[in-house]
Formats: sequence, structure tokens, C-alpha cells
Amino acid sequence: MVMEKPSPLLVGREFVRQYYTLLNKAPDYLHRFYGRSSSYVHGGQDSSGKPEEAVFGQAEIHKKVMSLQFSECHTKIRHVDAHATLGDGVVVQVMGELSNSGQPMRRFMQTFILAPEGSAVNKFYVHNDIFRYEEEVFGDSEAEMGAVVV
Repeated sequence: MVMEKPSPLLVGREFVRQYYTLLNKAPDYLHRFYGRSSSYVHGGQDSSGKPEEAVFGQAEIHKKVMSLQFSECHTKIRHVDAHATLGDGVVVQVMGELSNSGQPMRRFMQTFILAPEGSAVNKFYVHNDIFRYEEEVFGDSEAEMGAVVV
């Protein structure tokens, strides 16, 4: 029996359910969604005020996630978009609110590129992940944020 290929939206929604459940319950295992060549950016600025750089590979992603000290993380997903992309992958964009360690909810945007893992039609890993808090992008002043007007 041949397994039917799931729709990108179904893949995206199920991935989002699993990802944010694990973020809440066991963030120390979040790196298992990623592969050896995956990239991960969690917005904001480093200690010198420069934009955060991407980290690459499962081990570095694990270190980065641990440095973010996720604890009692609660997420309200407001919207999920998912579309097919190159090589049978799926691009997933998530918009919602996140609370970490009892802090107030903060609006965020996160984009994932899910790449097929092996020959299974419904198995994916996160190849790219970009996370930004809304206020880091749309801060008080466009000039401060380096906005480019076209």
C-alpha cells in the first residue's frame, strides 16, 4: 500500500503542534528536530549589540536553545501558513505569542524550512529556522531599526 503524500498545510500544522508542545514540555530535546546541516537564528542582539548570528548543526543549535533558558514556555499560535517548496520541502510561517519563565506574552514570527528526511513521504527535519520577536523588528523608531524605505 502506497502512503499518500500529506498536504503542506497538514505537514505544517502537525509540525507546529509537535514543535511548540516540546518547547513547552521538554525544550532540552528541541534540537532533535534539526539535522547536521541545519541553521537556527533566534532574533535579538548579542551582548555587543550586533544582530544574532545563525548557528549551524544539531549540537550548536542545542547549545543555543539551552542558552535561551526556556522554562514554563507557553505559546499561543495565532496563524500558520505552509507551502510546498523546492525538493519536496515545506516552508512554514508561524505567528503567535510566547511567554517564557512566567514573563508576559510577546508577539513573535518564526519561519521554518522543513526538508524531507530519507525516503519516507511524511518525515521531515528543520533545515532552517528564523525566529524574531515583533518588537525587535517593529521597535519604537524605524531609524533605530535600520529600516530601508523603498
